[in-house]
Amino acid sequence: MLGTSFNGKTQEALGIHFKRGTLYNQLLRFPKPKERYSYDWKNEHGKEVDEVSPTIYEAIQYTVSCYLEAKDLPDFMAKRAAFLAILSDPKGFILTSHTLGLSYKLRYIDSPSFSTLTPVWSGGKLYAEFTLTLENNYAPTINVFELADEESLIVTESGDQIYVEAYSQNF
Repeated sequence: MLGTSFNGKTQEALGIHFKRGTLYNQLLRFPKPKERYSYDWKNEHGKEVDEVSPTIYEAIQYTVSCYLEAKDLPDFMAKRAAFLAILSDPKGFILTSHTLGLSYKLRYIDSPSFSTLTPVWSGGKLYAEFTLTLENNYAPTINVFELADEESLIVTESGDQIYVEAYSQNF
């Protein structure tokens, strides 16, 4: 399965599409490490930096360009409301990239732009372009992987695919 889902709802069901390159370019960015403990001794060159503690990261914000597609105005309003309900959950939401095989627990921060690309009174398909600002605090999520070897998927005797779940933080 390719594509993306929000709390288990596919992007197609929600009418959401991503501007080419924006989603993966954002999700695969490297996070910024928090400042390490250090001390600048006055009688020594340079500064002493903690080289033992693990690296801890600041929360990272993603800015993603999106499109909302609907067959007519009632469908547009229903999809907009359904997507806003997912974004508005105070606990955040799970964005799963089936292409990457990773899930991210994100919080909605802002939508600084929204514009309809077709007039709402046209009576036909509607398209809107908008930007989302999302925050990743690296909460652990469950990632599901298909079990496979170098040649093909590994299946059971009855032909069912085998999936493995891994609980991890995704940076």
